[in-house]
Amino acid sequence: MNAIQPLAPVAKPMFDPAALTAHVAQRAAEVRRLRGLFAPTSMGKLSLTTALESYDGPDPGAWSRLRRGAFMAGNPAELDTQERLIMMAVAVHEAAERPPLFTHGTARAILDLPSIGRDPQLIELAKPPGRSGRSPQTRRRRTSIEPTGLAVDELLVTTIDRTVIDSARERSLESAVTTADAALRREIADAGSLLAQVRALPKGARGCKMAELALCLADGRAESPLESLSRIRMFQLGLPMPELQVEFYDASGFIGRVDFFWRQLGIIGEADGRVKFRVTEGLTGKAAEEAAWRAKRRDDRLLRHPAVRKVGHWDWGEALRSHVFVQVMSELGVRPVRQGGWPIPDGPLPRKSRAMPL
Repeated sequence: MNAIQPLAPVAKPMFDPAALTAHVAQRAAEVRRLRGLFAPTSMGKLSLTTALESYDGPDPGAWSRLRRGAFMAGNPAELDTQERLIMMAVAVHEAAERPPLFTHGTARAILDLPSIGRDPQLIELAKPPGRSGRSPQTRRRRTSIEPTGLAVDELLVTTIDRTVIDSARERSLESAVTTADAALRREIADAGSLLAQVRALPKGARGCKMAELALCLADGRAESPLESLSRIRMFQLGLPMPELQVEFYDASGFIGRVDFFWRQLGIIGEADGRVKFRVTEGLTGKAAEEAAWRAKRRDDRLLRHPAVRKVGHWDWGEALRSHVFVQVMSELGVRPVRQGGWPIPDGPLPRKSRAMPL
């Protein structure tokens, strides 16, 4: 290869029914794995069971109480947030007279849809019409629009579309877009269908304006929650909209695919979470040094490209704090403009869509 190839933008992912089927199957397998640690019984019956000579399960001292009449093998503190929510959902499901429909944060956990910010610790489920009552460690969500259920193993959750839309209606803009980006990237949702469903909500429905904005801004080319957060910070701060996932080549071949590129400015931006530069566990310090060297060489090649003037990097700590992020962008050479080119709906933007100082 003797010449520099043109820059190559990456196409947006498209909805794939096979991808949706595979994703639900993978999540069902995870629910089954965690359900294997669950014991729906009282402590007295559990003690009798573990005393039987034929018992070959966990050590009796290894059981932990989840809620009344529900135990798990092991320590819940050793589970991550997503796994704990799924375990609690299993416990609520087993105690219910009829299968509950899990919604919002619980549905996101079961469906493995990321968000930004702290998820509710209570198990969220739809409140059946005309029914009342309480259940410990749960929050019943009223809804004016009857949700449709999706079976993930034995658990019933709101559909992918409904879970994304519910998040978009009540979470922060950066969190809502992170959830939508992930669904689009995995090809388990369709951008046009999501937006059409939001626009079909009853006039004045709570959170519909924020949801419409979030789905207008969603883009499945974002490859991580940090990239989604960074892009929404750029929007909130009035910065020009970048191109996503542009591939660069030189005379030696492929250089890399960058997170953000402002073509007119000749500036590349990279959202660098720890995962991007993680060295496989057990490798030596020399391997870590080699990974850092490769990253530097990549930047050097990008800077020699005729379309590139500058390359900048930032991390989670900088992207989360808007007043820090605007300084990072300013030093990189990306500053607010009057018309940023962002795809936004007609009319005034929701008040809460702007960045809050942190």
